Amino acid sequence: MRRPRVLVSVIGAAVLVLAVVVGVLARGVVTAARTDGATRDAVAAATTLTPVLLGYDWRTLDADVARIDTATTGPFADQNRAIVASLVVPAAVGTRASSTAVVQRVAVLTAAPDRVETLVLYALTTARGGSPGETVPRSARVTLLPDDDGRWLVAEFDAS
Repeated sequence: MRRPRVLVSVIGAAVLVLAVVVGVLARGVVTAARTDGATRDAVAAATTLTPVLLGYDWRTLDADVARIDTATTGPFADQNRAIVASLVVPAAVGTRASSTAVVQRVAVLTAAPDRVETLVLYALTTARGGSPGETVPRSARVTLLPDDDGRWLVAEFDAS
């Protein structure tokens, strides 16, 4: 009579352990799927938003500054706003400058459902005073976060 109780206890414990393992695995699968979706969306955003952040023309500067502002989020948005106002705008107007960036590749450095860090390789062309401009290959570490609407925005941009 004692043996059936032990057997029932062992089976019960095994079922409980199995349920926990299945729950942990299911959670891992869900997180992996969310991370894959985040990665895909963030890479697309990095490809689209890098040229937005780096593109301006002295003749359309007000519209360009407004467009640049829509690409950023968090503390970086405030920092970028200050840099654009204090450095980019005066330099662009003073030298009649324009800048364009063309993204060539985006690599994912780290990814989670709510944060993706990428390495963006791009060609930056800056023209001044009507000259055709010079194109230079560049790279930047670009971190993206989703906003409340699920749109991925630039939270960090480090081109150093």
